[in-house]
Amino acid sequence: MRYTSAILGVVLAVFVPALALAHGFGQRIDLPVPLYLYLFGGGAIVALSFILLGLVSGRISETLYEYPRFDLMRLRWFRIVASPPALLPLKIIFVAILLVALAGGWWGGQNAALNMLPVVVWILFAIGVTFASAFLGNVWNVINPFKTLYEWAEVLFQKIGLTWKSEPLPASAGVYSAILLFFAFRWIENVSPMSSDPQPLVLFVLCYALVTFTCMAMFGKDEWLKKGDPFSVFFSFLSRFSITDAKDGAVYVRPPAVGLLNQPATLSETGFILLMLSSVAADGMLTTPFFQNMFSALLSAGIPWVLVGTIGLASLFGLFIVVYYWFSFLTKTISGDTSTTLEVARRYIYSLLPIAIAYEVAHYVSILVTESQRLLYIISDPFNRGWDLFGTANFQISYTVLNLKTLWNAQVGLIVIGHVIAVLIAHAIADRFFKDSRKALISQYPMLALMIFYSCLSLWIMAQPIVAVE
Repeated sequence: MRYTSAILGVVLAVFVPALALAHGFGQRIDLPVPLYLYLFGGGAIVALSFILLGLVSGRISETLYEYPRFDLMRLRWFRIVASPPALLPLKIIFVAILLVALAGGWWGGQNAALNMLPVVVWILFAIGVTFASAFLGNVWNVINPFKTLYEWAEVLFQKIGLTWKSEPLPASAGVYSAILLFFAFRWIENVSPMSSDPQPLVLFVLCYALVTFTCMAMFGKDEWLKKGDPFSVFFSFLSRFSITDAKDGAVYVRPPAVGLLNQPATLSETGFILLMLSSVAADGMLTTPFFQNMFSALLSAGIPWVLVGTIGLASLFGLFIVVYYWFSFLTKTISGDTSTTLEVARRYIYSLLPIAIAYEVAHYVSILVTESQRLLYIISDPFNRGWDLFGTANFQISYTVLNLKTLWNAQVGLIVIGHVIAVLIAHAIADRFFKDSRKALISQYPMLALMIFYSCLSLWIMAQPIVAVE
């Protein structure tokens, strides 16, 4: 699209990492057993779950597709809580948080560790909303302050007689704009050497707001948020795993992960999910000793980091696409499926979302728990003027709140559970498509191999910052 380049250029500036957050704690631990046994055990559990599914696959698949659900709107108290008047204070709160954070970013102290805006953007938004979307539902659709501000402006303009006509994005646009913008966000997160000063971050957020408002006006608010805005698309995908589903005025409670059994993804949606997987993996992989040594050698040769990092991030995305396409081809070939390889890839792509969610949570939970504590002293002095509004200005962050061995064991559990759920979802999709348990089981051999490999790779990446490996 003709607007994509402009949007991408702005958003590349928008999402400068505002906190130099280490994904480990600067400590290393000794495991009770060697790391390779954890890798072997994780892969073995994934394989065992596949074998057990082969014995009861038909019954489990039907149960998953015919899952129970309950419409919360049938409850009077929930209808009251979910009504527009009741949600208005919540929306006002999040708009206020955004505006106060922006004001603090501009007029407050410029130390990122003492400023509210970096914490709000990179901890509460980038991590907190991600977790909430994956487990509770698409909360961003309700609390999005940019959407709220646009709606308020729209009402105001209508009252003064100012209206405009929007043209929806063409069907062929898919979510390709969101892919480009989300890649830009991950590029800034993993590659960008730009400063984390709060004042530039204010300008970046305002630029993002301008782009968002402009695109909502041009293409329609709902259209842009559904297809073009990278975060709305991202949170929407994550919410498919969650325990709620809002549809046609109803809000259903359902078992987790069943939302992944819906119709096949489009080609652009398939690409977005693979970008989700590759980019969150990159955040860990690029900091491992192997890649750090390789990068050091390239930098010593005079190649700038921006080029090295960009190539690395893009290459990893390309590698994920090639590997997934190859395993989709093997699935098609082994099963005798007459569908095209792209159709097979689109059919099973949602089964990879539990893996992305498990890795996202395992990778970022330590940062959320520790760095979110900054708000306790920042809210008492949002402008760094020596205030103590809530009596918490002298609060000290506890970096020992998480025991490293407990953290590692929790990460192992999350990674393995995520892959087991992925196997279960892929199996259910195959059962429904083939209507033949034996053929469905055979078709999943390549995907099983892929998931075992990816589970071991994920555990190895997670181990690097904290585990003492000889």
